[in-house]
Amino acid sequence: MSGGAELTPGPAAPLTRYHAGMARTLLAAVVVVVAAGGVAQASGVQTPVLLAAAATHRHVVVTVSVGDLRPTELLVARRRAVDEDGAFVRRNVRLEETIHLPASTTGVVRWKSRGTLAPGTFFVQVLAVATGGVTDCPRFQPHCNEHWSSVRRIVVARSS
Repeated sequence: MSGGAELTPGPAAPLTRYHAGMARTLLAAVVVVVAAGGVAQASGVQTPVLLAAAATHRHVVVTVSVGDLRPTELLVARRRAVDEDGAFVRRNVRLEETIHLPASTTGVVRWKSRGTLAPGTFFVQVLAVATGGVTDCPRFQPHCNEHWSSVRRIVVARSS
């Protein structure tokens, strides 16, 4: 064969195949680790759980299980509809308040709104923010540390 290299069996051929096999094995291992890490990270996302919500003298009182999250905002809306972030649709919101609470040692917090509501049926939701671990968000996910609670229905009774 002129103008080309001849293939001759020797120690380089088995070594090359060994490296190719190792590379495939390493690649497969990396894919498994990355996939497992993504599943672990996704399953590790904490969400605040709205344990109770009630109206007391037209004020909203909530009890929230927050774990390592810090509750920061209360929303009360006329309808249960939420947007793509999980928050109530803005046009339905009737009361919005900032929650000022120290960090919880038990993971459960209770809070009463300053504002009051007119009689009627409303839906309540709490926003909590991650405070531990990595708290920086990538540019394409600016609100990655914000977690909306479950939604509870409350009825504000007419005063006698």
